[in-house]
Amino acid sequence: MKRRGILVVGILLTFISIFQACKSEEITTIKTATITALTCSAATFSATATSGASYTGTATVPYTGGNGIAYDAGSPVASTGVTGLTATLSAGTLASGSGTANFVITGTPTTSGTANFSIDLGGQNCTLSLPVAVSKSSIATLVCTVAPAIGTNGTAYTGTVTMAYTGGNGGTYGISTASSTGVEGLTATVAAGTLANGAGNLTYTISGTPTSSGTATFNLSLGGKSCAVTLAITAGTTGTATAAKDTVVIAYSGTSAAINNPYSSSGVAVAVSGADVTVTSTNTTKEIVYLLSGTATKGSFKIYSEYRFNITMKGVSLTNSTGPAINIQSSKKGTINVLAGTTNNLTDGATYATSKEDQKGTFFSEGQLSFMGTGTLNVTGLNKHAIVADDYIAISEANIVVKSAVSDGIHANDYFQMDNGTVNITSSSDGIVAEEGYVAINGGTISINSVDDGIIAPYEGTDATITPYVLIKGGKISITTTGDKANAIKSESYMTIGTADAVTLTVSGKGSKGIKTGGDFTLTSGTIKITTTGAAYYDTADADVAAPAGINCDKNLAIRGGNLTINSTGIGGKGINIDGTATIGGGTINITASGAKYTYSSTMTSEAKGFKSDGEFIMNNGDLTISATDDGVKSNKSITVNDGTILVTKSYEGMESIIININGGVTNLTATNDGINTSYGTVSGGTESNDNSQFNMNGGVLIVAGSDAIDSNGNFTMKGGTLIANGNESIDINGNFLVNGGTVVSGGPNSNMTKSMGAASTQVSMFIKSSASVAATSLIHIEDASGKDLATFKPRIATSIIHFSNPSLAKSTAYKIYFGGTYTGGNFVGGSSGWGLYTGGTYSNTGATLKSSPTTSGSATVNAFTF
Repeated sequence: MKRRGILVVGILLTFISIFQACKSEEITTIKTATITALTCSAATFSATATSGASYTGTATVPYTGGNGIAYDAGSPVASTGVTGLTATLSAGTLASGSGTANFVITGTPTTSGTANFSIDLGGQNCTLSLPVAVSKSSIATLVCTVAPAIGTNGTAYTGTVTMAYTGGNGGTYGISTASSTGVEGLTATVAAGTLANGAGNLTYTISGTPTSSGTATFNLSLGGKSCAVTLAITAGTTGTATAAKDTVVIAYSGTSAAINNPYSSSGVAVAVSGADVTVTSTNTTKEIVYLLSGTATKGSFKIYSEYRFNITMKGVSLTNSTGPAINIQSSKKGTINVLAGTTNNLTDGATYATSKEDQKGTFFSEGQLSFMGTGTLNVTGLNKHAIVADDYIAISEANIVVKSAVSDGIHANDYFQMDNGTVNITSSSDGIVAEEGYVAINGGTISINSVDDGIIAPYEGTDATITPYVLIKGGKISITTTGDKANAIKSESYMTIGTADAVTLTVSGKGSKGIKTGGDFTLTSGTIKITTTGAAYYDTADADVAAPAGINCDKNLAIRGGNLTINSTGIGGKGINIDGTATIGGGTINITASGAKYTYSSTMTSEAKGFKSDGEFIMNNGDLTISATDDGVKSNKSITVNDGTILVTKSYEGMESIIININGGVTNLTATNDGINTSYGTVSGGTESNDNSQFNMNGGVLIVAGSDAIDSNGNFTMKGGTLIANGNESIDINGNFLVNGGTVVSGGPNSNMTKSMGAASTQVSMFIKSSASVAATSLIHIEDASGKDLATFKPRIATSIIHFSNPSLAKSTAYKIYFGGTYTGGNFVGGSSGWGLYTGGTYSNTGATLKSSPTTSGSATVNAFTF
């Protein structure tokens, strides 16, 4: 019995083993797609990508070790490096061994460089790198029109989008394509070509067959500008019109909402409680459109989605007294289409119901928000922000009105970008905020009325990959701020403005600033007008004086073009205040700083200066005009003028620095104290010793009027150019005064402070003292024995001490010095008004007095004449 039992057990175990083996083999036949390697480095692309241009292309990526199993389409993968693109795996079947897989790439690359995608297939991952070429084309404005504007579901469509542009640069552009969203199946393509210089038209061709009825949308970009066009796709003439198969229709009515959900069996669930609508979508294959319309006096729209989606607003008005009106609890991209001809309204409650989820404003999103369409969206934020996303916010085209916001009007956790449309914000805090990213404005119209900052990229964290810059390449911008220490536009890093449109900034709070940067500021084009009316004040929190300014830059400033006007009227307010180096390379700049001096203590003051730089001030080109209560141009390091025009019409000191170099251009300074002042600022108590500061003139024209026209606590060396000076003390030098070239004409009343040229000067000169003054209405004329005009000078004030030197003066030569006479024709050198050195006309000594007929020394270069 025992032996038989053992046998039975053995047979049973053998049977079980065979059964399990068969079962195991059956299970292993249900396989997933796998590969052994995915080779991104060998990928090929069907089209070339260019910055700022719409892109649709296919990346073909090789793999090895495929197991012959089918795979589904993947989820979109956003690009890094160059942003603005997504790559999506197309469904397919693996080869048994080596093969290729296709990834469809769509979007608009924001910059040139490399767009990187972390893609995966069959258990393998690699980084796909798409080169993005630098765009050779740029335009200023863009308007898009589609024709015909209606297509039919299931019927082949052919149409065009006409893109009318202005400001074309004559550059070339490559082929650009964009696929439709909402209703799919259509493609818009523009052939490669060349922009006109100025205005012109481009034509996109649309072709394909719409896959459903509804709205087909194309996001088109070219030359750095974008537009969104919509194409209505009807259901056709057969049968009764129904909602598009890719659209979930939500119609609000009072305290209820009606739903038409064609995706109820495809992963989209819609729950309704009164007029509160909640969508939960697990569909990951299609960008579903949610069409909102109607009015709810107590309602909302909330969505959870595992895939990107589209919210189309067709005259919807939502008021939710207990939370956001629209609440997107999805990290995926939401495209918000504000339909043309519609007005939409969103209002939240002052107090929200308790929730474990983020709900930071009237229109809230965990993911990216992309606004398009030409309709109007009105948003009222009674609790916190009006529009807020924990990702980026992009506006390609829409009319957004933030009627009021307790906190920020538009708040993006990452970047904010606007290409077209209009944004109008009224806010009790900031206007537009990119909390941990940048602000890029390429077009459209922005109007902000805020208490605190208007536009701000405020990141102060430690992530080195985040650069909180502000870049304005286009768009008309108007900002008014009223709060203390508020800034119209602020960046913690650099800021660049280069636009053909107008930027108008008005700030009125104490210590407020038009433009504030923690990094460099660059202006290349545009018409910028900044008005500050607030006063300086002592900020107890900072234990320092907070002074208003048109522009305040913590690093370097460069102005290369444009038209900049700054008017600062508050006490202690400055025009431009720079911690680093200021370089003017072009453009027209007008600065008025007319406020009185602010004094908190003997060591804490703020003066109304026109242009102040802690680093170097360099003028290479352009036109700079300043009227200031205190200094016109002040640098704590050096001032260098190489070219351009500087006109200081009013100042306490026209130009002040340790070192001043005039190498070219025209500089005209009017001051109540020193016109030119070089000093280390360490001399006190009336000491007249040489502190080795430097004033050097090597070229150009310098016209100076002041109590001391030229005052150097160090040395003055003249090597070239023309100096025209008039003051109570025309030239007051503590160190060496050398004239080695150029033309010097200066005058003033009889004063012991006025100093003669130094004996070491290499060019012949005259130092003239007269017992009788020449009135400001008269002339001083110097000619040689033959009557050749060497100088005809009309003084600004009564003058009796004169410096004169030019390359024509010679040793052992007779000259004549006249007071009076007349001068006809000609102009003042340097274009000065009312006084200065005449040129180009004719002098007559009729009525003049010949004061002296001196002969210069045969050995010395400096000749002192007294009469």
